Parts: sequence; C-alpha cells; structure tokens
Amino acid sequence: MTRLDEILQSLGASNHDLVEKLPANLNHKMVQKARLGKKPVPKHTQDLILQALNMLMREKAVAEDKAVCQYKRVEIFPAEPET
Repeated sequence: MTRLDEILQSLGASNHDLVEKLPANLNHKMVQKARLGKKPVPKHTQDLILQALNMLMREKAVAEDKAVCQYKRVEIFPAEPET
C-alpha cells in the first residue's frame, strides 16, 4: 500500500475525487498508477496529484472546520533510489 493510497483511504476519497479537482490535466489512469506504486511516477504527474490532493485536503478541512494539512512531494512519493 502506498502513502497516497493510505491518505485517500483515510479521507474516504476515490481516484475520481482527485481527478475532479484538475480535470483538464489529471486523469483516472494517472491516479491509479500512482496509487498502485508499481512503477515510478513522473515528476509532472506527482505535482498534479499533489496539487489535487492538497486542494481536496483544504476542502475537507474547511468543511469540518479543522486545521489544514498540506503535503509535500517527498511525503507522498519517496525518492527513487539512484542506480
């Protein structure tokens, strides 16, 4: 289970919830591949997913009247080992 998958499950959010935030740039296939974590995710895709995730987190925090938690790329997508 990837960190992205853990976060989305804890929020009760689906791939579609992320795609809704950036429909012009992000698609379900990109989110699913990142969520599975079998292959490295391109940095551009990481940035899009991170942006959508932070937007979703802000919405949930405002709706629940809680403090906003913003994630950084390294928290969601660990660095790939150099070969």
